[in-house]
Amino acid sequence: MSWASERVLLRAGTPEGLPGYDISGGKLIIKDSSKRRIFECIESALNARFEWQALPTKRLIQMIMDGQLDIAFPMGFATERASVMLQSAATWDNPDVWLSLRPVNIQDKNLRIAARLGSPQQIDHLADGYTHVTGSYTYPLLAKELSMDVTTAVIVPQSVYEEQKAHWPSQTLVTVGRQRSSGFYLKSSDPLKLLKPLNLAIEACRVSDK
Repeated sequence: MSWASERVLLRAGTPEGLPGYDISGGKLIIKDSSKRRIFECIESALNARFEWQALPTKRLIQMIMDGQLDIAFPMGFATERASVMLQSAATWDNPDVWLSLRPVNIQDKNLRIAARLGSPQQIDHLADGYTHVTGSYTYPLLAKELSMDVTTAVIVPQSVYEEQKAHWPSQTLVTVGRQRSSGFYLKSSDPLKLLKPLNLAIEACRVSDK
């Protein structure tokens, strides 16, 4: 299944400040063991070495579009992102969760809600017609906004909430929102012809990890 006969270096980026991930010496550190196994399996199947850097989300997307980076991961899937970049098969599922201090109707489009700036959670709910959607630069800042009643609800990936439970008020209520998957994004023209071997690797590695 190897994509290249010789090991290839891929310039890779990940969203800055993403809970559960770190970078050390240009390598992506994934704390969750199952996710780490899937990624390492993909890396091996592609016969590729990833050189990682962490970047603000909007800059990361722009660098993929401009060809300054070859690949971005892990990225929550969103229609807007898929319209400007090439989206891979899903590496894993990671639904949105709504965090609030009192019960909320998540269909109420007049709710004051907040999400990480540039995230699918912010982009999609703006596109869906929610009238009060703000963006914050970090997840801990979102927790502070909720505790201070600056916002009625915060929307984050489930993995972010689970990784950072200590940041949220003890009385936080969790409501499951829309289903969402995460994976890789590439430049839309796919100059390295990477999408097909990447998807084959993802599918094989997800099956082998079950």
